[in-house]
Amino acid sequence: MDLIHRKYADPCVFMGMYIAQGRFGEFVAKVWGREKKDIREAFKKEEDGRLWMAYVHSLSEKTFEEWKAELRRPAAPASYALSDEQVRATVERSRKILGRARL
Repeated sequence: MDLIHRKYADPCVFMGMYIAQGRFGEFVAKVWGREKKDIREAFKKEEDGRLWMAYVHSLSEKTFEEWKAELRRPAAPASYALSDEQVRATVERSRKILGRARL
């Protein structure tokens, strides 16, 4: 009920009208839909404010929109695969380490 009183001075008139017409569910859906939209907009505004502060402190040469798009781009997954040469070098290094440990 607090949600409705925050938006309307006297929500009982609106609710009574919708109840009389048999559309109370529609009334609730509209009120709840608007509230969700307001919450999303407030969150986006707060997020943009925080991103703006990070952008200003980053001293980037890019525009804010370019910087934000780059930030939201998913990072490429790291590859941990070794080439044959890297495997041979690692094995050789390991043998040298193990050879010193026997002394």
